[in-house]
Amino acid sequence: MRADFELLKRTYPISQYERICDGYAYIMENSSDDERLEWEIDSNDLQRTIEAGEKYIYQVAKENNEFKVMYLCFTNYEIIRKKLFKLIDE
Repeated sequence: MRADFELLKRTYPISQYERICDGYAYIMENSSDDERLEWEIDSNDLQRTIEAGEKYIYQVAKENNEFKVMYLCFTNYEIIRKKLFKLIDE
């Protein structure tokens, strides 16, 4: 992670309504078509929304002295960890 990034809070609530998954935009904006092809990520398989009743990751961070909020479904979070950050869970 960058030195100017500080995670302030991460929780795992259940969505009360359908909402956009910020992880989809993060993947699409931080990888090229060639990278996604190499990693075997089909953009059509990425989850775009978090459904009502679905558990998700809510996090708040400070980046460059600006507060950032992100809503992530577990599917896209796993792809971000494995493909973009090369983190492997045991």
